[in-house]
Amino acid sequence: MTRRQVIEWMALLASVLAGAALLDQVSFPAPQMILAIVVGGALALAGKLPAPLPRQVSCGVQSMLGVLMGSYLEVSLLSGIGLALVPVLAITVATLLVSLLVAVVFARLAGVELPTATLGLLAGGSAAVVAVADEMDADPRRVAFMQYLRVGLIAVSAPALGALLSDGGDALGAERAVLGASVTNPDLPFWMIVGRGDQVAGLSIAVMLCVLGTKAGSRLGLPSPALIGPMLMTALLTAVGVSHGYAPTNLFKDLLFVLIGFEVGTRFTKTVVREMARMIPGMTVTIVVLSAIVAGLAFAVAAFVDLELSDIYLATTPGGINAVLATAESMDANLPLITCVQSVRLLLMVVMLPVLAKAMRWFAARRPVLPEPEPAL
Repeated sequence: MTRRQVIEWMALLASVLAGAALLDQVSFPAPQMILAIVVGGALALAGKLPAPLPRQVSCGVQSMLGVLMGSYLEVSLLSGIGLALVPVLAITVATLLVSLLVAVVFARLAGVELPTATLGLLAGGSAAVVAVADEMDADPRRVAFMQYLRVGLIAVSAPALGALLSDGGDALGAERAVLGASVTNPDLPFWMIVGRGDQVAGLSIAVMLCVLGTKAGSRLGLPSPALIGPMLMTALLTAVGVSHGYAPTNLFKDLLFVLIGFEVGTRFTKTVVREMARMIPGMTVTIVVLSAIVAGLAFAVAAFVDLELSDIYLATTPGGINAVLATAESMDANLPLITCVQSVRLLLMVVMLPVLAKAMRWFAARRPVLPEPEPAL
């Protein structure tokens, strides 16, 4: 990137952070994420985006977000949820099955190939899904567009639905008050970037977790290793209580969410939207229906477990893990529950990919080949 491009990005990020800070004053949910998606999408459609950020920036943001997520996986709080975690995880399995059924219906109604529709509407792990699209005889461009449209819609709708479903109860107030206390000091000044007084030591640990976690995730073949690897390594460190104060916080955390929002929003370029325009209405309706079904499942489970409805919905949204994390953070939601269930869903989805590949190849092999029509005389 040239110096001018770096300055343009810095000015853009500063403007969105300032705007998000103003929205935060009026209790707008997840302002960093949503404002970045809207601004990024508008600039992409207008063809006014600065130069793309280097890939290393995206990997670094994912890794730091993994550290943040792992810091919330506190064993003591998860154990306090107890058996209520079981039906919530059951919704995760149901969400994956529902997304497969919805994809079959969408493929038939919209005239889209089944592999493309299946991967495009699979609930979660957009980066991993797009990466295997070629191997599963799907159209990578359509899969990417469908996946990121889903992520964008969920990112925008999750805060509104979460606030709508929240009953404002204080049943989990004690847990939320100490959420992340083992890694973050809530009394730190806003300008500090990690959750301890010694910023150099805390940031050094965070960087170490990013590097080692990403390498470990790649070696283990994890999906999105830059995100999942550091998350699991941080969760382990948090559980054993060896160290503390390494989670991104305050302005640094807000910047991470802004960068994630831009990553989603800037994919909606004019060329991509024009090529996929005919699919947008059907895809939008399909994603809304999928989200409504998941919200219905959350409502059913909330009648039997002592958890807030909004927490259950955010834990089981059909994808958009980064957007949901930003929403949950701004709402003081039950982050141990939400992070745990969303992570399990992501891993389960990726485990299903090889099975789906075999199933679709079997289906394609058994499907009768129609004879080509006779040429007109």
